Amino acid sequence: MLSSADYDSCDLAEHLRMDGNLAAKVMAAANSAFFSRQPCATIDDAVNRLGTVQLSRIFAQVLGSAALVHPYHAYDLPAQAIWRHSIFAAVGAEMAARRKGEDRSAAYMVGLLHLIGMLVIDHLWVKKPGSPKFTLVNFAQEWSTDEIKFCGIDHPTFGAELLRQLTFPESIVKTIATQYDDPTDSLSNALYVGRMSRAFRGITLKIDHCQEVIAHYDLNPESKLQSFLTDIREEAQRAMQAS
Repeated sequence: MLSSADYDSCDLAEHLRMDGNLAAKVMAAANSAFFSRQPCATIDDAVNRLGTVQLSRIFAQVLGSAALVHPYHAYDLPAQAIWRHSIFAAVGAEMAARRKGEDRSAAYMVGLLHLIGMLVIDHLWVKKPGSPKFTLVNFAQEWSTDEIKFCGIDHPTFGAELLRQLTFPESIVKTIATQYDDPTDSLSNALYVGRMSRAFRGITLKIDHCQEVIAHYDLNPESKLQSFLTDIREEAQRAMQAS
């Protein structure tokens, strides 16, 4: 797309939204001291800010490091599973934000990147042969109990620190850091729905729904919530097929 003189930046941004690795690289570059005058919170803004040359360099770097992508051994998850979980959460968060006229781009971003801290922990785990694999406990904590036992920090904390060092907006950093806390604002509400979306899709856990979030998005009774989660699943599957 970049080799075409008349490429559509909106189309390019849409492709980037399907790849957490590329999205993180582009956002980090757009928010670096060289380019940034004020925080850039969306992929669309980042594409317009960086331009063709810088985007081409970023894509080349990511392509060159593609061979380093591995399954998440500590969690007993293949690499494809993490990508799928992230897309489902991103689409779910965005569709929730759309219901209330909230910031869809920021919601998509926190959904896409909320598991990024698992990458750091998995690298640490691989370096310690014989360490027990992590157990998925429940929706409220997921793998955090075993993560903390292993390295003293859970993946939301690692993920938030990583994004903070990449100069992501503090609103996104905070939402990812507190993803296991009770939601307190529009962005954390959207991420909660995003997490429900991936749990509904592939991780069989009993979810004691946060009634404040359910009420915020007008998803009572249960049949209405299940219908919305089904819509999210179908939209996420369409998005993955298109990519």
